[in-house]
Amino acid sequence: MRLLKMAAVVLLALGFGCAQAQGTWPSRPVRILVPYPPGGSTDILSRLVGQTLGEAIGQPVVVENRGGANGTIAGSYFAKAAADDHSFLVVSLPMMAINQYLYAKPGYDPDADFVPIGLMAQTPNVMVVAPALPVRTMRELVDYGKANPGKLSYSSSGVGSAGHLLNELFKSTVGIELLHAPYRGNGPAMQALLSGDVQFTTDNLPQLLPQIRAGKLRPIGVSSARRWFQLPEVPTFAESGFTGMTTSAWFGLVAQARAPREVVTRMNRELASLLKKPDFVAKLAEFSFEPMPGTPDDMSAAARRERGIWKRVVEVSGAKGE
Repeated sequence: MRLLKMAAVVLLALGFGCAQAQGTWPSRPVRILVPYPPGGSTDILSRLVGQTLGEAIGQPVVVENRGGANGTIAGSYFAKAAADDHSFLVVSLPMMAINQYLYAKPGYDPDADFVPIGLMAQTPNVMVVAPALPVRTMRELVDYGKANPGKLSYSSSGVGSAGHLLNELFKSTVGIELLHAPYRGNGPAMQALLSGDVQFTTDNLPQLLPQIRAGKLRPIGVSSARRWFQLPEVPTFAESGFTGMTTSAWFGLVAQARAPREVVTRMNRELASLLKKPDFVAKLAEFSFEPMPGTPDDMSAAARRERGIWKRVVEVSGAKGE
């Protein structure tokens, strides 16, 4: 009887300690892993969210970049890392809905290895050309490509990125020859266009907008279903006659599969609250993002919808992950 009482006391003490630990989360800085290099859309959004989220949870949020292979390097690393309820991964649409069709072994399973926290924001893809290229519409780009076979090249943030696949779909639809130059992230892909190494690119708007406003890049189409509020004069892909290319780039936050439910719930609550604050929504708009607050289930549903679309695009393009 005495042993049973002692065991009960120990169990109660352990239970109290666990409750105390959960109640004090986070007890140290939180890390957000970004699967692309600095300077691109994912990095920009992650730092905006991280800074303000840190203020809400009372701990610094450290953003760490681990780019390469369309997010599979960071995804594989995060899936295999030791359990850590203070570490999270930013995921892009390709990581959740494209890589499993693109790579024979992506190194992670988005459903088995990740637990959704919630979507963060979305932005359109924009097709831009160098000002020296004598085209102002997508149709003119097609005509130029047909008149100058083998002379049109485009950059992307990597094999299997949305920009790569959209341009390959564009290529197969209109029947022109395009040379693909993949880079390790959005920032390097844009620099390749600015330096004249390629003639055009299709990429997320945030890192392109300053160059568009400065007159260094010319936008000729946006991938969103409606014209984007920052580029009202630029027609959508659908308006230009390319209805099968309508999409948006969205980004979300996930935890490891072993993350405690309490941590997932707390992070979702803090993230959703942040994405509804008028001052933060205004800040996102400055960088060409629209907030997407919601539940973990909303994020899972978004990934499932996208997989049906992008599986077909990968098959049509014939793209293979490297």
